[in-house]
Amino acid sequence: MPQVVELPPIGQDARGALVALVRVCKEIPAKGEPFREFRSRLRAGKLWERERPNVLLRFLGAGGATVMPSLFMQAVAAANGDDELAIAVIDRLWHLNPLLGKTVMDLVGQRAYHKDEIYKHLASAAYRGVLPSRPALEVWIQIAIGTGLLRTLGVAVASGPRAERYAQLAAALDVDEFLAEDKPEPEPVVPAVNDDEQAAPAAEATGETSIPVTAGAPAPAGSPLPAPLRHISAEGMPSPRNRERVVPTSRFAAGFTEDVLADTAARIGGWWTEAQKPAVSYQPGDFDLDAEQWVERADEVLYRIAVAAALAFRLDRDRAAVIASYVALDKAGVLGDLYQGTVPENLPAHVDARALMLASLAARRCAEVPELAAQLDGKASAAEAFASLDAALGRGLFRTELFWILDMLSRLGVVRYDDLGDYTTTPHRIVRDTLFRLGYIDSPYASDAVALAAAAKAARRAVPTGAADEILVAFTLRRAARTTARIARRATTRVASGSSSFGRT
Repeated sequence: MPQVVELPPIGQDARGALVALVRVCKEIPAKGEPFREFRSRLRAGKLWERERPNVLLRFLGAGGATVMPSLFMQAVAAANGDDELAIAVIDRLWHLNPLLGKTVMDLVGQRAYHKDEIYKHLASAAYRGVLPSRPALEVWIQIAIGTGLLRTLGVAVASGPRAERYAQLAAALDVDEFLAEDKPEPEPVVPAVNDDEQAAPAAEATGETSIPVTAGAPAPAGSPLPAPLRHISAEGMPSPRNRERVVPTSRFAAGFTEDVLADTAARIGGWWTEAQKPAVSYQPGDFDLDAEQWVERADEVLYRIAVAAALAFRLDRDRAAVIASYVALDKAGVLGDLYQGTVPENLPAHVDARALMLASLAARRCAEVPELAAQLDGKASAAEAFASLDAALGRGLFRTELFWILDMLSRLGVVRYDDLGDYTTTPHRIVRDTLFRLGYIDSPYASDAVALAAAAKAARRAVPTGAADEILVAFTLRRAARTTARIARRATTRVASGSSSFGRT
């Protein structure tokens, strides 16, 4: 067993870094992907450290020319709720350095310890393991606190709500036996990637590293773009910059005021009208759904929309392949069997195993709330309907997909609320990044349904009509295309200035 002392700082940024890590683990294809594309995912989540890539790759258990999801990454991706996610991370923390874990758990099992006291103990002759640096210990402790292994008690730390099992593991660990069998963790393989690494620092300096910089063909699989938006391209679109008079910096003296935000929304609207690009959102007809079916069997329609959402967001395929997978499941009778709770028989060879798994998960969750459609019909507002969807289909299964589901119900015309527009924009991370830069939200991070709902409302303020998520992403791609050209010319120059016509830089 190893003694890893350097860990990625996923516990220091509240939930932001951990949420990004979970997203990477969920979105990597089961069959793996080239290292370049995997690195792009890490960069999009602001997890990649160019100067020490081994730290994160070792923690994930990944590396090589083709990155395959490790057992730890698979456990994170399959985690159902915060408890399972926390346990998966603690297990990894423990596996990478059981001796450090035992020492800390033995100390806090007696009383609360200050972090400096813990480090003094580690630096003494009493500790026989590899000594971490003081910052490295701080990272370990922050991850332990964030996952519930430890808890803060004033300026000290004590055993956390998930400490019992690991206290037992600590008691059972024989130090002499461990040291006799200790072997270093294999170093991850970091392939040499022949691309322009010099552009990365400049991009990071502008805060644009989570924005894909492809200008032309739609993003391929493995792109930082979320799967439902990979059909969007900046090709042929006019630039959103320098279309009108530059906004004086004095207008930002009081922050992003209502008139500034309204002006931004008007400029985006004008740019989109000139672009003349039709939105290509999924439609109910893509999945052979119509309003008449809702009247006859509303719960099954809702279940089928949930399956479509799972495929669109998690199958990691383009739009045509998602629809084809859904149709294959439907024609084989699998969707009907799963809804009825029966085991599908005689599965055709062309039924995708991953699609079948996602459909099964959606069926299981929908079966737990058989009257969900009736609940939605009885709600007085979209906010209440969204809360019902979150309570029923959330809980570790769906997050941003819930907005997509409401949007599909809206397109079917079976739900009508005065505030429906506030809940039919999917607040993908790239959408939240854009809203943050434009000044509509205070942070791009969203760790719960409330924060996601606030981002969806902000997106509707920025784009009052149309598919706001697609429009904002197209806007971002077009801006990023120009940014890329500037970086190529002047790699060490900041791309944006405080006089930008569109929000934060």
